[in-house]
Amino acid sequence: MIDLSHLKGRRFGVFGLGRTGMATVRALLAAGADVIVWDDNPDLQVNAEKEGAEVVDFKVAPLSFLEAIVWSPGAPFLAPKPLAAASAARRQGVPLISDIQLLLEAGHGAGVIGVTGSNGKSTTTALIGHILERAGKTVAVGGNLGPPALGLEQLNSNGFYVLELSSYQLELTPRPRFDISICLNVEPDHLDRHGGLHNYAAQKRRIFNNCGIAIIGTDDAHGRWLLTHLMRTGTTTEISNEKILPEGISAHENWLYDNARPVFDFRLARALKGQHNEQNAAAAYATARAVGLSANEIIPSLQSFDGLPHRQALIRQIQHVSYVNDSKATNAAAAAKALSSFERIYWIAGGLPKDGGLKDTKEWLGRVVKAYLIGQASASFKSQLSQMAPDLKAIELHTIDAALAAAHSDAQTDPKPSVVLLSPACASFDQFKNYEDRGNAFAGLVNNLKSPEPRGAAA
Repeated sequence: MIDLSHLKGRRFGVFGLGRTGMATVRALLAAGADVIVWDDNPDLQVNAEKEGAEVVDFKVAPLSFLEAIVWSPGAPFLAPKPLAAASAARRQGVPLISDIQLLLEAGHGAGVIGVTGSNGKSTTTALIGHILERAGKTVAVGGNLGPPALGLEQLNSNGFYVLELSSYQLELTPRPRFDISICLNVEPDHLDRHGGLHNYAAQKRRIFNNCGIAIIGTDDAHGRWLLTHLMRTGTTTEISNEKILPEGISAHENWLYDNARPVFDFRLARALKGQHNEQNAAAAYATARAVGLSANEIIPSLQSFDGLPHRQALIRQIQHVSYVNDSKATNAAAAAKALSSFERIYWIAGGLPKDGGLKDTKEWLGRVVKAYLIGQASASFKSQLSQMAPDLKAIELHTIDAALAAAHSDAQTDPKPSVVLLSPACASFDQFKNYEDRGNAFAGLVNNLKSPEPRGAAA
């Protein structure tokens, strides 16, 4: 738990009592702060009361005595529709902040590395932590990935916090101050929450406010603009997986380059398949170099990294068919990265659709043998695929178990090596609690599949 003892006797609110909210409640109470809380879920209210917090309905209670309300990043506050509690706080002049802001202001001397981007930030965050830990550094990894920020181990000046940061968290962090800030890419996502791409991108680039070193992916227009802007204001490192950079870190055609010098063959890595993972590795390598590690200290960790669950994770191999869980692909850009990583695909897609539909997958649809569509997006996705790839057969099966059963049957009948790929290009909330729940359901179903009888077996 992060030591917030400098906040002793001060007054805070906490809105939202999930994992992040409860970690915040515990850290503030342990510091001796006065804490009031609210969540619409009565069971979560009881949990907070047991910890020692006071439950107060923020919509109607006086709030002006609070220094700030630590707001759950998952709870919208202004868009698409203002929440009454947020409106009440604004009327009374109470700022809404993130738990990240409290960690940044704790002032215990540890380095803080922030990672954001529309896609790849979880893998990059985990890989940075893996590299630094293997190099003997003291590391705590969390934020949007893993433990909430205030639930992390307290580190001293020799340690590093490596934090995955969503646009929601950055939006609630008014005074960011990261030693190393990384933005991998910006693709359309969460546009209903942020009111459009322009504001979404603006929240992402907040990570560079007051940062020490900026690491920027420049394979999209927003990254290129950022690089031009930030080169005038501080230390920057460019990363790309589309070209070999004379200065910067590149991942191109299976090789990692440091200032145009080849340093690593990605074919030796366990879990960095595909251009997107090579970009993630380039960002992690750039970060480790910025910390002071040599290429020789970094390379073994690129080889040994095992990847993350729900991100192109191989669940099982049955005869000539691989079953891959990429449930984390909650938008089309992420799904396109998975489609680009395999050659002959039986694709399970769908769920709660996002703006933009499937257009980002168009380049890779030639690799898909057949698509099995689930969830609320199934009818829309079928229509989109019929226009984008008229020869691709797509069927609506609505549920993940029906889709897997059909894909399994078709792939096992296909004599060529292939992949049954769950890469939904959608949020999960129409049928599942979250993408992890969806991925676990898929993995459980895959592990229960029976291997077909070998061809030619006696009846």
